[in-house]
Amino acid sequence: MAGYVRHIMAFVAVALLSGAGARAMAQEYPNPFMPYGQKQGKVKTEWGAGIGGVYTGFGRISSDAVRLNTRLGIQGHLNMGVVIGRYLGVESKIIFEKGGIDAEYRGKVYDITTTAFEMPLLLSIRLWDGAVRVNGGVQFGLISNGGYLDGRESYMFGTVTPTWNFASGVGIRLRQNVLVELRYTHALQDGANQLGAGAKGAGLDFTTRTHKVMLGVSLIL
Repeated sequence: MAGYVRHIMAFVAVALLSGAGARAMAQEYPNPFMPYGQKQGKVKTEWGAGIGGVYTGFGRISSDAVRLNTRLGIQGHLNMGVVIGRYLGVESKIIFEKGGIDAEYRGKVYDITTTAFEMPLLLSIRLWDGAVRVNGGVQFGLISNGGYLDGRESYMFGTVTPTWNFASGVGIRLRQNVLVELRYTHALQDGANQLGAGAKGAGLDFTTRTHKVMLGVSLIL
């Protein structure tokens, strides 16, 4: 319960900072992505939405009896940010992710479907008047579920994205409103998983440690 409270507090903090940015005083300095003569604020907000592809890798599996092969997943995200001057920003996202895993255990292949909601909170360094951004911070796994069908019965695979993750990335602003971003996420906790449950027993319990690579494009306002 305490973990979810921290997540909500982080979201509220970004929202409050965004409101402060909307009321900030403006100053002029060159920015190639703004029309000539328009002022850019010392503190301003940034919003957006986008899509991307994501690959989840398994760096560690506690049992040698299981083989896991991840299929390329997709994600949609909403962007929120506060930009402070030319070089500094605080970024967050609300990410919905859908993916799949081909799992093999005792000669049987399982088709696992995964769903996740995630929320990063990142410190961003803006270079060349915002054309390039480098960021890093923590990424919260708010919800992470994996499941599969065995005959007519459905079973839970468990967590793929744990609560605590480290995230870092780089983004390039191609035009005034188009951002292409590459991000790497490394889990700081193991995920608890199970496979092979059925009428004859509970199946195998094991743990995994994951990492993700995401490439996405966003429309930024």
